[in-house]
Amino acid sequence: MPLHFRTKFASTLTVVALAGSFHPAGTAEPMPKANRDDYQKFVAPLLAKSCTACHGPKKSNAGLRIDQLDPNLLTGRDVDRWVEIYDVLSKREMPPADEPNYHLKDEDRARIIEWLGKEMQKASQARRNAGGHGSFRRMANYEYNHALQDLLDLNLQFTEALPPENTSEDGFKNSSKYLQMSVTQLETYREIAIEALQKATVEGDRPQVVTWQIPMQEAMDKASALKQKPIPPKNSANAKDIRYTHVVNKDTGEGFSYNWAYYVILDGESRQGIWNLKPDKTTSAIPPVSNVVAVLPPSRQFHLDLGNSVPDEGILRVRIRVGASECQPGQSANLRLVFGFQSNNEGRGSVIVSERDVEVTASTKDPKFVTFDVPLAGLPRNPFRKMYEIGSFPNCTEYLEIHNISSTGKGGKNPPVNLEIDYVEVEAGLYETWPPKSHTAIFFDSPNRKDENAYVREILKRFMTRAWRRPITDGDIAAYHQLFTKYRPSFSTFQETVIEVLGTVLASPEFLYLVQTESLKPSRTVSDLELANRLSFFLWSSIPDAQLLDLAFSGKLKSPKTMDSQIQRMLADPKSKRFTRHFVQQWLGLEALDNLVVDPLKFPFYNEAFQKNLIAEPHAFFDHVLRNNRSIVDFLQSDYLVINEPLAQHYGIPGVTGQEFRKVPIDARVNRGGLLTTGAVLTMNSTGVDSNPLKRGVWLLERMLHDPPPPPPPNVPEVDLTDPRILKMTPKERMADHRNNAACRSCHAKIDPWGISLENFDAIGRFRTTINDKPVDATAVLYNNKALEGVTGLKSYLMADRQDQFTKAMVHKLSTYALGRPMSFADRSELDRIAAELKKRGNGLNDLVSIIIHSRLFSEKVVGEKEHEK
Repeated sequence: MPLHFRTKFASTLTVVALAGSFHPAGTAEPMPKANRDDYQKFVAPLLAKSCTACHGPKKSNAGLRIDQLDPNLLTGRDVDRWVEIYDVLSKREMPPADEPNYHLKDEDRARIIEWLGKEMQKASQARRNAGGHGSFRRMANYEYNHALQDLLDLNLQFTEALPPENTSEDGFKNSSKYLQMSVTQLETYREIAIEALQKATVEGDRPQVVTWQIPMQEAMDKASALKQKPIPPKNSANAKDIRYTHVVNKDTGEGFSYNWAYYVILDGESRQGIWNLKPDKTTSAIPPVSNVVAVLPPSRQFHLDLGNSVPDEGILRVRIRVGASECQPGQSANLRLVFGFQSNNEGRGSVIVSERDVEVTASTKDPKFVTFDVPLAGLPRNPFRKMYEIGSFPNCTEYLEIHNISSTGKGGKNPPVNLEIDYVEVEAGLYETWPPKSHTAIFFDSPNRKDENAYVREILKRFMTRAWRRPITDGDIAAYHQLFTKYRPSFSTFQETVIEVLGTVLASPEFLYLVQTESLKPSRTVSDLELANRLSFFLWSSIPDAQLLDLAFSGKLKSPKTMDSQIQRMLADPKSKRFTRHFVQQWLGLEALDNLVVDPLKFPFYNEAFQKNLIAEPHAFFDHVLRNNRSIVDFLQSDYLVINEPLAQHYGIPGVTGQEFRKVPIDARVNRGGLLTTGAVLTMNSTGVDSNPLKRGVWLLERMLHDPPPPPPPNVPEVDLTDPRILKMTPKERMADHRNNAACRSCHAKIDPWGISLENFDAIGRFRTTINDKPVDATAVLYNNKALEGVTGLKSYLMADRQDQFTKAMVHKLSTYALGRPMSFADRSELDRIAAELKKRGNGLNDLVSIIIHSRLFSEKVVGEKEHEK
């Protein structure tokens, strides 16, 4: 391909992309005045009496001199310091409880807070009227991935070649502060776009589907002919007693163990390998249900070798006729599908390709089909599969594994739930239609198909409208038609040339950036098109669909009724699961679980599947709160969980079966509810061996209360875990010992109590009552002298004293994510208004989403940083 075209064009695009253009904020409202009189008369004397001893001329703790602060918050330089003072006074963290000489009466505290609150509100509005915060940005990697998926109708991953993204102070990856662009990155975008377009389009006739039909009777016949070792009759008579995978005739009890030692007939010769290396040359009707079955006990798998015959593209469809033996209360039977390859005689790799484990509800007497559809283009493939003959050395093959992921029930004393499979059918290279929809969306039928110049202009207009999310002008088309004319001699076909041109369309800032368009009328609010983009990137992490764009093009989107209708439509769409996934992942910092090494000796059952369940719980909980418009306060404490069977067993909750997450009522004795006590949060904030009160405390302050503690001072000594004296201590005792260091004491006093109150939970979130044979001590005293009695006391305190703080934190976090930029002091008044309206409407999460979208924050244009600083 002509890479010189790409490099030259990429360099040009970078200049355009990084230059940007911003709009004036409009006419400012009248400037309010600072209330200096009340400050001098009431506030200053109170601060002098209670604060200047530690924050005055003789002593300036934390570098704060209250006597030198500018009381004019509207235009003064000390707004951030006043915000800190407001926060610590509101939370009663200052003056310190152990300084009785500087005690502040409740009425005096209220007077300072009232004055500060009003001045902060005026100052925030004044700064907002002067101009907002910049949010001109490119798509985050995950947004870019979803945008390509939706634009090209491909369920594949496209971002592996992109550099990882930084996160903002709030933990978000879509922040305008960090989403810059480089020439190299822009070139990478174009290469990704070309590859994605090639996967979306096809040429030639419909490919032949490759099929394997595998009745277990055939397995039995092959094993018998090759004189495989049979199952002893005493075992084969009772399938429940057999602990390994085997093929058996249920009528006669005859059978053979199933393992890697099958010998098969390949090209007329008997060779060692795995059963069924070659696909069927002809297909036949699905056989009737047979009594010859493959029996899979729990935690066992059935291995099917596919050789080197699996195509590169299309769908891999696996149909399994299966039934489960009788389940006792608390038991369930589930199937998992794994795709793997053997790259040489020793090396193997595999990946779970079923999106979730599928519950088998049919009985062994009446088995039913379970179907898995897997896009082949997204699978890790054997790079040597076409280089060596299958059956030779090395045997470079690809395979499927069907796993029985079944539970034992309470106590593990029930009989195992076996799965019985009598027939498997594998089809590879499937396309539901030909050409596929991804192709015809680009190369659609047209009377102009034989006229390349006319047809390419039609293609460009339709594709660019969807990709750039705006009406396309003749000038837009002309520029890319000229590129087509330039490229055409370098490519053998019209389709290849068009793909090259469309790759350039997708490397344009018009696609990669969330931009503000020019408007004929000066306005502080965004246009309908800009609003459509904000909506779709907030709720779908992607570009608008046709309905949203049509409403924007017609100028109808801004109607409040239309907006409400679109919000609910978009939340009901499956694409809104992306909102749940990405917001929760970033808000809670769940990526920390990927970097945690859990002690395999102490927790041998902790594996990839278990970790996936841990991560899925907070997502499922958030989704339940959103779909049912439950109060966001449920995130602090709830009388229900949203869990599945593995997590129910982990938490010691009976009566939950199956892999599906569902609402489960609980009582107070379970010591669960909300997000704080989910296994994911507790595990990721541990050492992997034991709990970590410091990590848990910092996480709670940062993520739930938006009150991050100050960074640790330099040269702070770490806890010495090689010291035998330290090793004998509980985590709480280690923290107390660490606080003996004067440099650590002040910070830890603000952090440790939050984490200590969660000490009843071990490194992977199990509730415990002893540590090192000592009773767990989860009592702690906060900086403001409030006592916390374990997790119950923590939640009670949060609900009674910090609920408003959590609500404001939630508003801040969700608004930051929705707008893709940090919240500034100028946004504070509008954030407070959103929080007040949310409380008035009952704190529903669905309502919060709607209030944010209808707010000034969401509908106002933004200005660049330099203009804002002026």
